[in-house]
Amino acid sequence: MIAINSNKKGNHFENVWANWLKDNGIKAYKDSASGAGIREKADVGNNLNIHFEVKAVAGINLKKVWAKAEYECEKTHNQPVIAIHFNGFPEDKFLMVMDNYYFLELLSGGKIIPEMDSKNKWKVSRLVEAAKEVLKIYNA
Repeated sequence: MIAINSNKKGNHFENVWANWLKDNGIKAYKDSASGAGIREKADVGNNLNIHFEVKAVAGINLKKVWAKAEYECEKTHNQPVIAIHFNGFPEDKFLMVMDNYYFLELLSGGKIIPEMDSKNKWKVSRLVEAAKEVLKIYNA
């Protein structure tokens, strides 16, 4: 097997992940600014309010990667989710990592109310913004 530059490998699998999302009906994109832009820090942008951190690795310090994703979510106000492609996986297979509260929210169809703490303030802010948009539609 030929060695590949880790940046090229990372970019390749960010593109694979973005394409997989698109192939499954989700608006997603990977461009040269992802990961470095002011507004969008996620590896793969999307319309799901999810901050995807994509890693293609043999092994991973999950606690460190999770801390980075949570830190970046303070800026984007999105939910952190890590997509990990381990060496030896089929090209389009990823292991997904998310916190248990978000997992429960997905299972319940968003019907849970998160505890109001500093980590969840952005969720309330996002909800308020969404409510304002709905009011604009009905008042138009």
